[in-house]
Amino acid sequence: MAWSPELRKLLNRTLTGSHAGQHTRTVQRLAVLSTAAGICLYLLGHAVVNGFQWEIPQRMGRFWGHLQVRNLQTTEQEYREPLKVHQSLRRTLEQEPEVVRVSPVILVPALAQTKVGMEGLLLKGMDTVPQPFPAGTLIQGKIPPWPQGNAQEIILPQDVANDLHLKLGDKLTVYFMQEPVRMRSLRVVGLFEMPMQSELGRPVALVPAALLSRILGWGPDRCSHLELELKNFERMASVRDRIETMLPVQQECLTLQDQMPSLFEWLNFFDTNRLVLLLLLASVGAVNLISALFILLLERQNSLGILQSLGLRSGPLALVVWQLGMRMVLQGWLLGNLCLGILMFSQIRYRWFGLDPGSYYLDAVPLRLAWSEWALVNGWALAATAILLYLAAFFFAQRTVDRNIKFS
Repeated sequence: MAWSPELRKLLNRTLTGSHAGQHTRTVQRLAVLSTAAGICLYLLGHAVVNGFQWEIPQRMGRFWGHLQVRNLQTTEQEYREPLKVHQSLRRTLEQEPEVVRVSPVILVPALAQTKVGMEGLLLKGMDTVPQPFPAGTLIQGKIPPWPQGNAQEIILPQDVANDLHLKLGDKLTVYFMQEPVRMRSLRVVGLFEMPMQSELGRPVALVPAALLSRILGWGPDRCSHLELELKNFERMASVRDRIETMLPVQQECLTLQDQMPSLFEWLNFFDTNRLVLLLLLASVGAVNLISALFILLLERQNSLGILQSLGLRSGPLALVVWQLGMRMVLQGWLLGNLCLGILMFSQIRYRWFGLDPGSYYLDAVPLRLAWSEWALVNGWALAATAILLYLAAFFFAQRTVDRNIKFS
């Protein structure tokens, strides 16, 4: 039997006629819905993984610096020497295309005390705090300008304030473990969430850099290190390589990954979750589609057997079955991408699904999906599904006449 448009129409009517059983229509709808759910859930999971892997290092870099320039510490030295900030080097670093901010930072360990207890802190001195506030969420208070003055102020992590029973405007006594021990009374002007505290070793509080300079006896051109914030943390290694060519031999440049390797190991573990999700959803979707095709052919096996006895070859039959399968796939693809767009838009705009900032560094589930990734995932999904369906359709079309025709 020669292939012709009339034959294709006949096969389509045979397989999808209005007299199709309710069971067949239900299975076909389930196949469409499973395809839609599979493509939507995978792309959504892909966007969530991308969101975590982008937002956490990017925000952590805003608080701790994607890059740090500091003096090397030799084995003979007990403490690292303070870094002398040359304005020429600072201007050169600020001219780097990927660098957003260059800030001198002073780090000093201290002991905070109130009437209810004591808490170890790592005081981070800065001239100005980046806006918007980089460390999680500023819960209460404001960000002071902190000019080169005599500000006796501190911004505390919320957990520390709770432990010490502090609120905005309260006074906090801070001891600096020096010879002799020095004490300062600081006013709490802000409270913020302190995520990833274990990565930093201890709670970090923000104070004016001038305060710590006076405590240490450093001049205005001295700091613990220079902190560099980048536009894109994924370019840390390449920017570090360029910066190291500008530095003298007694200085080094470290990336955020060098300082917090466990954080990036945790983020890289999400790639395994992404692969597992892909395998599970692909397996379920493939089984549902093939089952739908198989049930459709079983319900029409008498009609197909008659056509085969009249000379219908397996090639045209496989092609029509493949077209029917791809029709279900495209319907599911359109429905799945529509649901994906609605979910992503609503989450980005209204942030329905929240998170604990103390554990995840974010207050809502992040979503990030580039158009190129969306097109690549959809393209590979359609291509793989088309090949799988054709193989299944060709296999089903090989059934012989005597197996397709039933005699009563």
